[in-house]
Amino acid sequence: MKIVIVGAGISGISVFTFLKKLLPIPPAHLPPHEILIYESHDASRRAKSAASAGEFSPIGGVLGIAPNGMKVLWDLNPQIAATISALGYPASFFQLRNAYGWLLARFNAMDPNISTQRTIMCSRQAIWDCLRDSISDDAITQKLVKEVSISANGRPRVKFFDDSTVEADLVIGADGVKSIVKRTVTGDGKKDNYPPTYEGLVGVGGFIPSSYLDTEKHKDSMTMTFGPHGFFGYGPVTSADKNSPKTFGPRAFWWSNYELDQLPNTKAIDKDHIRNQLQERHHTWKDPVIRKIISDVELDSIYPTFTTPPLPRWEGNGLVLIGDAAHALQPSSGQGASQALEDAQTLALLLAYHLRHAYDSDSDAMNRALYSTVESTAIRSATKIYCDLRKPRVERITQYAKRIGDLKRKKSVFEEWIMYFFIWLMGMLIPLMGGTWNRSLYGYDVREEVAKAIKAESEGIGEGTD
Repeated sequence: MKIVIVGAGISGISVFTFLKKLLPIPPAHLPPHEILIYESHDASRRAKSAASAGEFSPIGGVLGIAPNGMKVLWDLNPQIAATISALGYPASFFQLRNAYGWLLARFNAMDPNISTQRTIMCSRQAIWDCLRDSISDDAITQKLVKEVSISANGRPRVKFFDDSTVEADLVIGADGVKSIVKRTVTGDGKKDNYPPTYEGLVGVGGFIPSSYLDTEKHKDSMTMTFGPHGFFGYGPVTSADKNSPKTFGPRAFWWSNYELDQLPNTKAIDKDHIRNQLQERHHTWKDPVIRKIISDVELDSIYPTFTTPPLPRWEGNGLVLIGDAAHALQPSSGQGASQALEDAQTLALLLAYHLRHAYDSDSDAMNRALYSTVESTAIRSATKIYCDLRKPRVERITQYAKRIGDLKRKKSVFEEWIMYFFIWLMGMLIPLMGGTWNRSLYGYDVREEVAKAIKAESEGIGEGTD
């Protein structure tokens, strides 16, 4: 089987590694699996930051990998998971405050079943570096994809801007919110019928010394403050001792989101203007850490919030989407990277199962003339169940993220106080409800859910043939 992965980000490298780890070896008379990654940017080892050597990298900002995402990384490669845990900061709680500095709620950021597994806040570049280190240089080819189509023989074809092409049995679109693969999954491949949606929210952020934080007040947690003109968050992003969240490393980070109707030009930003706006929005907020940050602020990034609109399908004709290509989430979800990791593991587990079943069941028919048909059937079955399993979960998280994102928009005085009451009420009710949302979000186990889906499929097939 030949598999092409478009995109060498977190989802692309993760699905590559899972496929290498899980796919069964074909029968001896069949060719071995060939798995290729194509990436438009330089993804070679020389492009890596110093983060893989244990140093801090500010490139690309910060990601939070939630407990459910970390569970996937431990399944993928314990060394990768351990390295990311050591490079980042383990957060046990999210503190939600208002512009007056009052603590409104404290939400759990830990796996309800494994209390030692916390949300890991880490440099995005460091996470990518750890994943990149796990695969060989020849696994990734730098080429820019021009279009994806279905050839006359029914196989997916990827065409590059140098006019070269490659055909495959399966093409995995891990190419982000502006996915080229998505165009063919949801249309004729010529245009994007579901372009990314600008959510009217802009984020700015940067890095600060951890000395800005109070070791006792801010230990174990990320601080998130909501007010009438936007949102401000901060917390440690490195730990001096991976086994003790009480010991901050040298770096912390901050980020702020605010409403902006017109999409900003990120290539020609006026940092002084943005800094002045930031200070104007937050100078009356009571938290001394926020006041210190905005007085000394150095802007490292500005990022408009884009999401992927609901897609009618994620797969078809040997094509399948994962990560942001299928479902770019609002940052408010805290689940972007974790859902991409869940996608990668789910798809690889299902494809491995259906291939193993095909190789075992059809060994007599398994010759070079027929093997592609049998493998195509396995691909169709795996990608369909993948979508049936993943779409409902992502849709629930999308709705949750939208509600949180709306709290970051401009508010009247009345709306502001309603928001504070809502956050406070949620902080009171969620523990009383037994942490149902946390269990469904952080306690999610990909292997268990895939096993359930396979069992349901088997029972359905059995019932249909009785």
